[in-house]
Amino acid sequence: KFAYQISVEVGEATMQLASAATVASGAVGSNSPFFIVSKYGTKQIMLKQHTFNRHICRDDVTYWRCSQFAVLRCRARLKTKQDTLTVLNSEHNHEVISKARKYGSLKRERAEAKAAAAARAERQDEAGSSADPLGTA
Repeated sequence: KFAYQISVEVGEATMQLASAATVASGAVGSNSPFFIVSKYGTKQIMLKQHTFNRHICRDDVTYWRCSQFAVLRCRARLKTKQDTLTVLNSEHNHEVISKARKYGSLKRERAEAKAAAAARAERQDEAGSSADPLGTA
C-alpha cells in the first residue's frame, strides 16, 4: 500500500524507509524504518520494533510520536521531510510492546508502582528519624 521509498538520516547513516511488504520479503533489515498500517487503518512508522503515529503535518514536514505517548507519556519523536527521516528523540520510557496489554493491567501496574514508591519514601523517613533520636536535626 505504501510502496514509495524514503531515505533516512540517523547520524551519518542513511537508510531506506520501505513498506511492510518489502520488509517481509527480507529486502530491508530489522533496524530499518518502514511503514505499516495499524489495526485502525492509520499509517505508522516502525523503527527498531517501536511504532510511531503521525502527529502533526505541516506543508512537507510530518512529525511522528511514539504510539505509547498517550498511555505511557513516551517522549520518542521522529520527523519526516519529503524523503528524509530525522530522529528527534530516540529515548523510550518503555520496552518494546509486542502484543496488546490485558484490560486493566496498566491500572494495576501504576498502582503497584505508586505503592512501591510510597514504601520507599516511608523507609527513608524511618531511616532519617532513627538516625537522630532526639529530633535535633
